[in-house]
Amino acid sequence: MKFKIRWILGFVSILAFAVAGPVAELGQVEGRVLLRVSGVKTLEPVAMGRLLALDETLITGDASRFEVRPVMGGGLWRVGRRAVFSLKEGGARLLAGTALVQVPAGALWRVESARSVVALPEGTWLVQAVDNRGLKIVCLDGANPVEARGLPSVETGAVVAIVKVNPGELVFLQPGGEEFSPRVVIYLEELLATSRLIGGFPKPVPGMRRLMNQAIAQRERLKGVSNAVVVGASKAGGFQIAVPTPEAPVAP
Repeated sequence: MKFKIRWILGFVSILAFAVAGPVAELGQVEGRVLLRVSGVKTLEPVAMGRLLALDETLITGDASRFEVRPVMGGGLWRVGRRAVFSLKEGGARLLAGTALVQVPAGALWRVESARSVVALPEGTWLVQAVDNRGLKIVCLDGANPVEARGLPSVETGAVVAIVKVNPGELVFLQPGGEEFSPRVVIYLEELLATSRLIGGFPKPVPGMRRLMNQAIAQRERLKGVSNAVVVGASKAGGFQIAVPTPEAPVAP
């Protein structure tokens, strides 16, 4: 009976994958990563090279992370520890954890949390699902504005707010997906040096030289500024911030 149940679940998984079709391939995998197919309760371990369909959920533990590479159009997702991640049409859903997102030229990728949606333009970004069900967004490299798209349940996804986030700046998208926080300046060099999503894989993140150039340029701009916010990787695999006191001006 147990064998029959496993066979049926496996057949359902294969059938769902065949109908949906692959949209991405699992790249580098560090540690144990589990996958849940849409409509199936069981979890299965996955390895590099596994093809992924929309709505399949990838889950990481305390010491695991993975890459996802779309089969068409380029770009990259790197997802860290303690994450719950699934590919969606035009982007992904991130219910927990942190993702590095490299959006290819001319594209706009959506990232959903439980209660907010952000649209990221071409560039390299860090996005973290925060406890209030909003999103924390750091620009590593990018030139175009970030868009707030309201709640995940709103199918139209109309733009309700925009903000220009420069390399080395952070914003929060509040729950509801309609309002951004003020921008906060961070030390990009420290973030690049400490983030496991950047340095925790056998191969470097694509475009690393450009990211380092952005960090060097920021360092030059911030010379003599003593109250910039410092950001580094946290033990939980995300990133932390220290907000200046209200009377201390933030670097522009």
